[in-house]
Amino acid sequence: MTASALVGLFAATLIFAITPGPGTLAVISRGLSRGFGPSFVLGIGLTLGDMIYLWAAMLSLGFIADHAGDLFQWVRWLGGAYLVWIGIQTFRSPPAIMGDGQRIGSGWIKSLIAGCAISCTNPKVMLFYLGFLPVFLDMAALTLADMLWVSLVIEVALLIVLFGISAGAHRLRPLLARGRFGVWINRVAGTTMGGVGVVVAST
Repeated sequence: MTASALVGLFAATLIFAITPGPGTLAVISRGLSRGFGPSFVLGIGLTLGDMIYLWAAMLSLGFIADHAGDLFQWVRWLGGAYLVWIGIQTFRSPPAIMGDGQRIGSGWIKSLIAGCAISCTNPKVMLFYLGFLPVFLDMAALTLADMLWVSLVIEVALLIVLFGISAGAHRLRPLLARGRFGVWINRVAGTTMGGVGVVVAST
């Protein structure tokens, strides 16, 4: 795996990590209610769940690439279509309302477990990686070292974004409360996601 591919993967992960979703909203809500520490710990839990799905995706894609080339092409098309669908849904969705998410325990251990649970109970995470990884990886030549580098790059990118979200939760609250700002956040995120879906399907 080349250094340029790792840099591209890192940049793309940063963009996608900012996209509003259940995990992002949970981190922001946690930051608003309990402060930076518990919020960032919840974010770490989210990334642990992501790593589970990431490795499941890498292992399954490697098997498909080795044993079913035609099926792998279908996986890329379906993954790209799925990302486009997510982009359309995000583009059309109303602004997120803060503070109406599920209640989470006050301890840091509970925050870590809650974050992992939020991610692990969202199978869309694995579907995202199934469509996302083939843009940067040669799945037929994927090695253990490649998987470790990919995991490190994605984990660092996710933690950087979640650190920023946790630290800036109090400043973000008045902005997210403004309807038009929330609408444009969703439109930019949806357009980005849909564009990547087109790239995935056509690469």
